[in-house]
Amino acid sequence: MSSIGIDIGSTYTKYCVLDGSEIVMLSSERTPIRQKEYFERKTKELRDLYHCDKIVSCGYGKNNAEADGSVSELVALAAGAGKIAPDFDVVLDIGGQDTKIIVCKDGRLKEFFVNDKCAAGCGMFVSNSTNLLQQEFGSITLGDSDEPSVKLSSTCAVFAQSEITELIAGNVKPEDIMRGVIWQVLVQSKALLSKVRCESLLFTGGLSQIPGIERYATAVFGIPVTVPEHSPYLSAIGAAIIASN
Repeated sequence: MSSIGIDIGSTYTKYCVLDGSEIVMLSSERTPIRQKEYFERKTKELRDLYHCDKIVSCGYGKNNAEADGSVSELVALAAGAGKIAPDFDVVLDIGGQDTKIIVCKDGRLKEFFVNDKCAAGCGMFVSNSTNLLQQEFGSITLGDSDEPSVKLSSTCAVFAQSEITELIAGNVKPEDIMRGVIWQVLVQSKALLSKVRCESLLFTGGLSQIPGIERYATAVFGIPVTVPEHSPYLSAIGAAIIASN
């Protein structure tokens, strides 16, 4: 029998189906508005399609899923990291609404720090910036440089948006401004990373999908940064592992 993990995030919902220890499906979609009604239908479809034994949910909307249980996203992230990248003990995850640092060992959560106070340090700031710059997230590229040609000075998302507007008025290329936005998100995350001691870092979450992000993150943090396989799905994978156990 298979097990399913559902990570209901603020922006995207991720799904993982495990058959034993093998990943047989990973998918994502925009998180719906009327979640209870939607996930009642969705989980029934998944159970029927994959002959599922157990479903475990995590994330902001974890209580809206018709699941057999729910866990903290941090616990699920640790379990997913333990499977996909067991050599790493520290994980940075930048989500839509917050940034998380976890310390884990053998798939188990040991310590965590969350910054959900500053919008400039999370994915929502990137999303708002892409709208302002009329860019698509999937089209973001960081080029060959270790850092952007344009850097934002504001640490507040509201002031940073005004700064972006001024750069647009100054005829700065949108792609150059976007690279500065990504750099600023990483700079904001550095304060959270200072709470733990590590010599290397695993980088997960939506921003980890941007080509070249490892190079930028390594330059900002001053330590080697690795983006693992299936990086946006680690919490969903972890939830499926917990369901299987």
